Amino acid sequence: MSARSKAELPLTASIIVAPAVSGSHILRIVGYSRTKGLGNSKFISSETFAVGGHRWCLQYYPDSYHLGDSDWICILLHSYHTGVEEVKVNFQISLLDQDGNPVPSYSIKSPLCSFSSTNGTMGYEVIKRSDLEKSDFLKHDAFSVRCDVTVAKEIFTKALPISGLSR
Repeated sequence: MSARSKAELPLTASIIVAPAVSGSHILRIVGYSRTKGLGNSKFISSETFAVGGHRWCLQYYPDSYHLGDSDWICILLHSYHTGVEEVKVNFQISLLDQDGNPVPSYSIKSPLCSFSSTNGTMGYEVIKRSDLEKSDFLKHDAFSVRCDVTVAKEIFTKALPISGLSR
């Protein structure tokens, strides 16, 4: 095929788009010492917040989520998802310093997770209670955590003008 023939061939393009919507929620625990002793596997819920068209809350477990282990403070992300389809989500739970910045050594990022009506709660052990109590993160009997949520939306394909290939 000559160079001239190649130039005359029709050229089309398409793009695959994997959109996502992100949001964050901060939970401040004031009166931390009074939440201890709530009981293993018992939690206190944050207010409901919305990200990506779905409703969520954080569940604070002051005496751990796991039965028989009360040494950890656990934070779980709960979905109020009632639909049939799964919701694909990445999330990160971070202990915040006194300036409101995530503490890297106490920030846990999830892999891509599937939330559904039958599997609607996931989370992590964030910090040992003894470590929190001797840290600067607990001040005046209060501390904060932040949950960053990214909801994957439906992937789609669409035609793309050749001029848009470099974008």
